[in-house]
Amino acid sequence: MTNLYIINEVLYDYTDGMAVIAAASLERCWEIFAEEFGKLEMRKAQEHPVIKVIEGVNQPEGMVSYVFGGG
Repeated sequence: MTNLYIINEVLYDYTDGMAVIAAASLERCWEIFAEEFGKLEMRKAQEHPVIKVIEGVNQPEGMVSYVFGGG
């Protein structure tokens, strides 16, 4: 089983976006985030993360969905 991490206030331009990642741990979640968007974007996202966790979902590990903020 994995957890679903819903990360808000990331991937922003003028407004913020969000990412939804299935992972076994928060550490693994950030690794997947960095693989998809790069380490610089990950560091920006980790400054003030707004994360909701849904535990024990039946979802394969990886990026589930994301939305970039717009202008």
